[in-house]
Amino acid sequence: MAHTRFMLDQTWRQMTRLARLGLHIGEGFALGTASGALFFPHQRFQQPVVKFWHKRFCQVLGIDITVHGKPDPRPALWVSNHISWLDIPVIGAHFPVHFLSKAEVQTWPVIGRLAKAGGTLYIKRGSGDSNSVSEQMAAHLQAGRSVLFFPEGTTTDGKELKRFFHKLFKAACVTGTDIQPVVLCYRDETGSLHPVAPFIGDDAFADHLLKVLKEKKIQVELLILPRVSINGRDERTLARDLRQMMTTALQHLQAGIDL
Repeated sequence: MAHTRFMLDQTWRQMTRLARLGLHIGEGFALGTASGALFFPHQRFQQPVVKFWHKRFCQVLGIDITVHGKPDPRPALWVSNHISWLDIPVIGAHFPVHFLSKAEVQTWPVIGRLAKAGGTLYIKRGSGDSNSVSEQMAAHLQAGRSVLFFPEGTTTDGKELKRFFHKLFKAACVTGTDIQPVVLCYRDETGSLHPVAPFIGDDAFADHLLKVLKEKKIQVELLILPRVSINGRDERTLARDLRQMMTTALQHLQAGIDL
């Protein structure tokens, strides 16, 4: 009986959230049209609109976010570990950054259009166009816009960091822009690493979204680390140093060590 009630609660939660999500997406198109973001992305005055939309998106999905630390408000090249497509609204709900994402996101129904309106840049994995993307990132940084990318290049289960790809750190090197590292950790109600939040394996986006909608709460910790200056380092050295720094921070975050 208890199991049946649990399943019914999950199904009801999924359906009601799906309805609310549909309304919120419609609201996103309305806001995007009114602000011009759907037609002319990357404008500074649109940032509060994008931030508001991300925050409401997280609320609809039952995502509670705790932020540790406060970043320097100056533009920077942001880097984060990558666990899920949820990383983007979680970070976007608090900080005005433009995201670099895999090209496949453009083809996702509705979400791809909204992501583009929010200023997302896209890269094709394995296409060899990292120089072109790095130049686009550098142009954004020089224009005073912060850009975030995921140096692991793929999502993980959140337990540890994969190796960092170094080429896109070139945007910071050529512009002399500081790097702002952040670390994410998803937990369930028991405090353990969340089993559903990671978007890995063969899950399609729609299937994973439906799983997320069933979850009562997803708790996320977002740790802001100290900014890192280039100090003459090349891309490879930066990638190595940032990975070491973020690995230590992730271990502390997962262990509940004072941050």
